[in-house]
Amino acid sequence: MIFSERFTLKIDQDYLKLMLNTFVEAPRSFIWVNALLDKGMAMDDKFLFHIQILEDQKLIECLDKMSDLGYEITLGGEYKWHSRPLRLTAAGHEFAEAMNQSEIWEILKHEFKDASLSTLKSAASTLLKAFAKKQINKYLEF
Repeated sequence: MIFSERFTLKIDQDYLKLMLNTFVEAPRSFIWVNALLDKGMAMDDKFLFHIQILEDQKLIECLDKMSDLGYEITLGGEYKWHSRPLRLTAAGHEFAEAMNQSEIWEILKHEFKDASLSTLKSAASTLLKAFAKKQINKYLEF
């Protein structure tokens, strides 16, 4: 695997959105890691960091729900991937939906640019609910 010398432990929201959209746009209910690589991502430290935080927040999981995602970290700090089918969870779909709403995306990008994934997820969920309520109110007003 490739190690990124300049990588910092900071969430790249564009990268995260690309990962999530790879799942959303997949022709099946799961993807293989190669689908992410086909989007131009490399199996480097940045890739592992973002996959791990998605897993930590239970936004992605192995298709069979029993296995881990398939990466192995060696004693030397290198890692290798044992390809397993991965799926976006219901919470992952909700987060992806929020990130794909242009109004919400702009708020997250500008007002939460240095936020943790937990904070991003919470803000996105709150904004998505507020956005939905606003849309519903348009139809309820006569």
